[in-house]
Amino acid sequence: MDSLNIHESEDQLIIGLDFGTTFSGIAYAFTKSTKPDLVSILDWPGLEGHKQPKVPTVISYNPSDKKSFTWGAQRHKNELIEGIKLLLDPDQEQPIYIPQSNTKNELKRLGKPPLEVAADYIGAIYKHAMSRIEAKVPLDYLHMCQKRFVVSVPAVWSDKAMDTTMKAAKMAGIHPITLIKEPEAAALYTLHVLQEKALAVGDAFVLCDAGGGTNSFRAKARPSISQPQILADLFSIGGMAGSLVLNKRFEQAVRNLVGDDQFHSLRKTTGFEQAMLQFDRSIKTAFRGDVDDDYYVNFPMARLKDDEMNNIQANCWNMKGDDVKGIFQPLMTDVQRLVDDQVNLVKVKRMSEGHPKAKEIKAIFLVGGFGSSEYLKKCLQDTHPGIQVIQPHDAWSAIVKGAVLSQLPDEAIITSSVATRHYGVSAMTEYEESRDRGQEKVWSEPDGKYKVSKMTWYIYQGEDLERDQKIIFPFYRSLEDGFASDRLIFKDELVQCETMQPAPYPKDGVTKPNCTLTADLRSVDRSLFKTRTGPNGKVYHDVYYDLAITIQSANMKFGLEIGGEEIGSVGARYD
Repeated sequence: MDSLNIHESEDQLIIGLDFGTTFSGIAYAFTKSTKPDLVSILDWPGLEGHKQPKVPTVISYNPSDKKSFTWGAQRHKNELIEGIKLLLDPDQEQPIYIPQSNTKNELKRLGKPPLEVAADYIGAIYKHAMSRIEAKVPLDYLHMCQKRFVVSVPAVWSDKAMDTTMKAAKMAGIHPITLIKEPEAAALYTLHVLQEKALAVGDAFVLCDAGGGTNSFRAKARPSISQPQILADLFSIGGMAGSLVLNKRFEQAVRNLVGDDQFHSLRKTTGFEQAMLQFDRSIKTAFRGDVDDDYYVNFPMARLKDDEMNNIQANCWNMKGDDVKGIFQPLMTDVQRLVDDQVNLVKVKRMSEGHPKAKEIKAIFLVGGFGSSEYLKKCLQDTHPGIQVIQPHDAWSAIVKGAVLSQLPDEAIITSSVATRHYGVSAMTEYEESRDRGQEKVWSEPDGKYKVSKMTWYIYQGEDLERDQKIIFPFYRSLEDGFASDRLIFKDELVQCETMQPAPYPKDGVTKPNCTLTADLRSVDRSLFKTRTGPNGKVYHDVYYDLAITIQSANMKFGLEIGGEEIGSVGARYD
């Protein structure tokens, strides 16, 4: 009988997903072409006749059937759940000027955790995107292509939140998944667009994913192709929700204007939805900071009470420039400060490296939804007159298209990033009175000496990390002779610290658990263990092993090694 050979197609479909706070989008490309086309999904349910690369990140459940929901721009009859992405990282500090959301209460009422809601939304947007791709490509070819998915995540997110995002995507049927940080994706798209527009080797620029963080990048030539290679200085400072913040502050302004009672009924109307869209699509992007400008916000069929003092007449609010500026101002102050800090950091870093263009920054690029704001551009131009402020073409799609570009050949790549926090482990080391006085010490029977829990840091905040660089965390355990095999399942805690100087000892509120790593050495050849007799006369087997961490775009890959060889298995759990 002839053997069956399975042919694995080299043709791939790369699908990028930008699961955004306010809006989400999907783009894709087929790899067969030597110059693949980047295509955004532009047709969305509820936006018939209006093409745009993003759809609102909102979902609304039927109270009597949790599996039934509307999403995106569809007409919603029940309570809206918005900003769900923010709940995937509940420890992320939010600015005090963001109005409180009702999302947590709504999820509690529904009895659905954020992970499931995120998976429902991601699954819906992906299913729709595939229906649009299927309408444009022969199904036989589409089924032959391997699918690879890239999901963007905020630069400021915790490792736990990134892990939760991957779980949500997998629950939605999206795998295999690669994560990419949003500013990296935006930078790849920016360089793709500007690669032939006077971007020279050694130039530095600051990329502002307004609301998603500020990051600096340097263009560097690749020897094999003409496209630039990027060395990314990812300090990942910045907020998470620029565009959503403005929308929520506009909503709060309307509430203050009409009062709580009238607002409660107003926000359930189509007129309110139309007003929110008008602010989001028109006023927010057109405002340039002129307080003398007037804007007319319409609430069709909303039956608002006329209020001459507050400029409300015939379901229309005559919004003054001062009103708009008040909505913008706290966020503008934050973004300007973050960009200022990043500009200075880039200059200091390049000066410390002796760069000939240390004090020169080529441009500030604005991407993302809020990045299209004329007011933001004007403010940054006024603050940095010597630096060009650029809003690249199709900047709203920069992240999702950059995510796709990250998986295409012959495109710019990110070669390194800067660690956003310290990473290390806590281990018992020999107690020294002069060094460890005041720390709790414990007696170690196998070693016959006092020991103290001490931090060892292997990755330092601000350190340059080469992409795919492997960092070794050495461990060892002493097991008494005759141990059971399940004693070879070791649990170790990866610890993080975000203070400027890492703590020398574990300390509540300063050092925090990042994840628990479980190493299974039951299948390892026991001749690799070292046998010795302890001071107490008992026989011990010392097990030396390494946890190898490989740095990827947005997350870390864990492996288990003994003597430099990969062996056994390791799993990571984020609590």
